[in-house]
Amino acid sequence: MEQYEYATGAGEVAGGVAGGRGVGAGQLTADARVDVPGGTGTGVLVEAEVSDGGRTAVPGGIGDVGAERLAERLAAAEPGVAHDLFAAAFGLYGARHFGGVLDSGQAAAAGTSWWHGPSVRLPSGLRSRAGRPVQGPRRARRVAADVLPGAVPATRGRHRKPERSPGATPQQIAIERRTAARLLVAHPVVTATGPHGAGFPLVRRHADWLAERFLTVLGYPLTIGHSYARLHKAGLPGRGLTGFEPAGYACLVRALAALADGQPAGVDEPAVRQLLDEWQVLTWSEDGRPVVDRELARALGPLAAPPAAGPALSVRRRLAEAPVVLLDELGPKERGWLLEHQHTEAELFADFLGLEAEIRSEGVALLDPADELTDLALPGTGTLAQAALLLVERLVEDLRPLPEESAPPAVLIPDALIDGALGDITDEYGLAAGWRRDYLADLTAFRRDALDLLHRMQLIAPAGRAWLLRAPAARYAPPLEVHRAPGSGRHSRPGSGAQQELSA
Repeated sequence: MEQYEYATGAGEVAGGVAGGRGVGAGQLTADARVDVPGGTGTGVLVEAEVSDGGRTAVPGGIGDVGAERLAERLAAAEPGVAHDLFAAAFGLYGARHFGGVLDSGQAAAAGTSWWHGPSVRLPSGLRSRAGRPVQGPRRARRVAADVLPGAVPATRGRHRKPERSPGATPQQIAIERRTAARLLVAHPVVTATGPHGAGFPLVRRHADWLAERFLTVLGYPLTIGHSYARLHKAGLPGRGLTGFEPAGYACLVRALAALADGQPAGVDEPAVRQLLDEWQVLTWSEDGRPVVDRELARALGPLAAPPAAGPALSVRRRLAEAPVVLLDELGPKERGWLLEHQHTEAELFADFLGLEAEIRSEGVALLDPADELTDLALPGTGTLAQAALLLVERLVEDLRPLPEESAPPAVLIPDALIDGALGDITDEYGLAAGWRRDYLADLTAFRRDALDLLHRMQLIAPAGRAWLLRAPAARYAPPLEVHRAPGSGRHSRPGSGAQQELSA
């Protein structure tokens, strides 16, 4: 494990479940749980009494030496490198997609630039040009009929399953399969008694189809046990676990390896213990004793490094997992493949995951009409999401090219423009909208975290010490205005060369 190559993903193969477990596509594995005596329910140390004893390297899982070497690398890495290394080895991240519905209600023509196309319809309080403060927690949502057509939600909440008799018609079978696939893309670990357990029966019911489809479309192996399902994703940069630092990753890897092998596991790290509880690797009996699901702990381990992916899998993974795929960021083969197949891929993902394609001259973004299939919400609630949306709107209005000009995939953001725009929106909306007072008192931290959110949503990109505004950011700004006077806020810095009159 000197250098993981997981980011390139599995090769383009047509069937089977990878990982060295010797099972066919969708085949259910045995579910081994160990009731661990002597626990307290909060424990710092979990000790497993097992009949086979000793340490055994698990095929496709975490072996003794491999786990320790990986943990050492994670502990010694910089935070960004640790995120990427863990994501590449374990693939336990959720999908991320843009939110919001286009104001026109219709997709723009494929040759239209994001800079000049229709923008997202937002609640009036989330649009700075509405002339009033941002409202409290509220998010525009709609459930598209083509995602769950005819389905009646059994309960309120994310990734609900349709209230239908199983497999009564081909349409209902398609609905169930799409619902199960969406659940796994959003949450690569689903357990029968976990937070998303309501959807687990659908996953088991359609195990063979899901395993074959994920492997064929995305090259993702799927492991399904009696009480869990685990999708093995390929690595993407910046897609680690929320709230984890290098030391936490190292602790998690060691804990999973020990629990899988029936050995004592230090789980005193709160974030690690919380995650093991959420994944149901570690649960608690009524008398407070810890119960270890060794089979699930094995399944959560990394796979052996797969062969390199071809253009199809490489691009499809970005489409399925990332907010946007820009043509200028792809290699020649991937770019040519996407240009040739973008419309057929749009149909494929609409059928497979219920995603709608936004095809523009700069690239392609897949959107979830229900605004559910994303681990970050934009538009969203809270101080950072609201401020980031207002900030990107101001930047677009000052920097986007005119319709008669060329439309580059990104433009440089003058540093002073960021400070001025953030200062303006903080003055206008901060106190009235109830934004966090620590951010209002520390604009440096506010700026850092707002830009980080926009970066993770791929609306801006780093360029050395500066930032680039990417064309998809314009979907969150209002249409071009006539003779807008730039730099009207008291924090705005005139003369930066970035401000210009915009005409429709």
